[in-house]
Amino acid sequence: TGVSALGCTLPEKDRHPESGARDIADRLIASLGSMLAYWYHASHGGHQVQLETEDDSIGGHFLHVLHRRPPPAAWVRAMHTSLILYAEHEFNASTFAARVIAGTGSDMYSCITGAIGALRGPKHGGANEVACEIQQRYADPDGAEADIRSRLSRKEVIIGFGHPVYTVSDPRNQVIKALARELGEQAGDLQMFSIAERIETVMMREKR
Repeated sequence: TGVSALGCTLPEKDRHPESGARDIADRLIASLGSMLAYWYHASHGGHQVQLETEDDSIGGHFLHVLHRRPPPAAWVRAMHTSLILYAEHEFNASTFAARVIAGTGSDMYSCITGAIGALRGPKHGGANEVACEIQQRYADPDGAEADIRSRLSRKEVIIGFGHPVYTVSDPRNQVIKALARELGEQAGDLQMFSIAERIETVMMREKR
């Protein structure tokens, strides 16, 4: 919605040079984090949103606005690492959707809006949210293992495992896993990490 609104207020000019496309991309990168944080606070209690911070990075600014306080350096590093991993994963369902829309001659805002729509699906970027919800069901690793084994015996699909390209393992996993462990240790709470790791171990063993 925010990207569409931006496309209406600052529309793409006809036959603009390549620099015009870069300007739109820069504007979107600068705006998307604030859009998301503004929506979050407006829909979760209607808090006043302060979008101006002293942070010198996209990840730092987003986390600051989201949590309404300066983020720890480890959080910023984790955020930037995640963004880089997503950017490097450049040919997937959402970027393909953007290419299809661009191929019809549509404007850049429409391409990004369509890509966001594809990304939301539970078989693409939305799988992260579903996987997190699954992990939050369990009180401890043993309970998680018992339930996952039971679900596998019923031939249920466990979201977050199985990738059409990375049939053995997603290479991004080890990077994010190390960061997750570090953040858990710093917070003094490895419960969620331990549950996720146990589910991963069970799935790797059962699906080989």
